[in-house]
Amino acid sequence: MIDLNHIPRYRENNRIEAKKAAGGFPHSLWETYSAFANTIGGLILLGVEEAPDKSLHVTGVPDGPGYAATFWATVGDPAKVSANILAPEDVALHTVEGKQILVISVPRANRHQRPVYIGDSPFTGSYRRDGEGDYHCSPEEVRAMLRDREDAPADLAVLEGRGPGDLVPGDVRQFRALMAMRQPDHPWNYLPDERFLPAAGILGPGQGGGLHPTLAGLLLLGRRKPLREVFPHFRLEYREEDTGFSLATARPGPPENLFSFYTLVSRRLAAVSALLAQSPGEEAALAEAMREAVLNAILHADYFSRGGLTILRAADKLTVSNGGLLRISPDQARQGAAGDPRNRGLVALFSLLKLATGTGRGLRGIYSLWASQGWQAPVLAEADHAGRTDLSLPLPHRTFSREELTRQQILEYLTDHVSAGPRGLAQGLGLPLREVQEALARLTGQNLVVARGQSYRLRA
Repeated sequence: MIDLNHIPRYRENNRIEAKKAAGGFPHSLWETYSAFANTIGGLILLGVEEAPDKSLHVTGVPDGPGYAATFWATVGDPAKVSANILAPEDVALHTVEGKQILVISVPRANRHQRPVYIGDSPFTGSYRRDGEGDYHCSPEEVRAMLRDREDAPADLAVLEGRGPGDLVPGDVRQFRALMAMRQPDHPWNYLPDERFLPAAGILGPGQGGGLHPTLAGLLLLGRRKPLREVFPHFRLEYREEDTGFSLATARPGPPENLFSFYTLVSRRLAAVSALLAQSPGEEAALAEAMREAVLNAILHADYFSRGGLTILRAADKLTVSNGGLLRISPDQARQGAAGDPRNRGLVALFSLLKLATGTGRGLRGIYSLWASQGWQAPVLAEADHAGRTDLSLPLPHRTFSREELTRQQILEYLTDHVSAGPRGLAQGLGLPLREVQEALARLTGQNLVVARGQSYRLRA
């Protein structure tokens, strides 16, 4: 990670911590061990001092082998540290400038080990790394890590206090219609709702024998009020800012649940890809990649956290943010490691629509597409202090003609107003009627807009 022969070149940061440790192990060593383990890992350098100007200087430890032995004895003591996550090669003595230093390489702990804490309570002994400092984890951060320890899909839990009436009937119908279109031979297509919903895991049996929504079922198809009662911080948001169009901000919705949100945003992003892409093939690939980014956030979000689910499209990028940190490291996710989605019940439900596999291939495909097109690489990052994961997709740059801008304005207007006729569009946008009619004909030919009598709406 660093060149030990040039330690003065480095500064403490979110991955490096220096400790003089001349008189033994400082208590802060274990705080840093916990902080690195609970975030992205890092190096602890014992026998290295940070000077007032922030530069690092080798001071050495008085007894290298003794320090190493003491460290191993302490890190293996459950009364001191909740988990020893180190391999033998993670702790090593090095001679630098004629002095011994002890280098401890702390990996990111896996989700079954987090939170790694010192003392007897995760709520008082858990730390996180932010910049060059170690900070106590909040109770909410600790609870989030404890939730992630479980292997059983938490979103398949049955909500005993809720009933089938908490689902949106229209969304249930649309979900089933889309499933029948994507999987016409599936035997569940022929079941009535009272049998389909339990079979799909949208409803589950309670202790008294009645049927109640599962967490996944409520998230996917529930009404807004019950969702807010079960998930107090539940929030779905799609924004468009600084896109360069006359309608600077478009607010689709408001959607009630994840299914209506995904449907609305997917339709919106299809229009964006049609505008940005240079060819039909590029258009299809870009639309699929952006939808995959949204679906990835839906399946990995922690809906009990404050992070919510936010999609922000600016002129130069699409940013998808979800509450909850990754359950594997960002590097593993970028490389297409097998996914570890937080919401396996939602994975199963979206897989009925042929939209989810839970294998991690979607994110790998996004990186591959951007690389093949020569676009600036996507950025996947965790905001540890906010308990949030962000995926930013740089968008290809285009210079738009007046006709293209008119079509974009119409798409944005129909997103906000659901439907409108040519005259209403012309009046609302301040455009000539003929120009609006020509744009509608083009959008209809692209299958982005459909006519319903004298009105037009976005294709469902």
